Amino acid sequence: MTMLRRRWFGAAAGLVASGLAAPAFVAPAAAGLTFEVYQDAKKEYRWRLKSANGQTIASSGQGYKAKADCKHAIEIIQKEAASAKVVEAAEKG
Repeated sequence: MTMLRRRWFGAAAGLVASGLAAPAFVAPAAAGLTFEVYQDAKKEYRWRLKSANGQTIASSGQGYKAKADCKHAIEIIQKEAASAKVVEAAEKG
């Protein structure tokens, strides 16, 4: 689970959750992870990735006008995350 979590963090680092609306769509879970699609206050669709214990561990950095575009972003992450590189950021001076 730790290695999988690191890969997800590497693929989605720096993304911030926003909005607390109820999920409009929940993608199938893999290894206890769940994608939720919801509408934010601006009526844009966003996704958040939750761990088995319900904590948000990653989220979309942008809103999508169409739900289909949001779901497509999830599909890309699901497809590409397993082979994503993990790099360490250089320390500042």
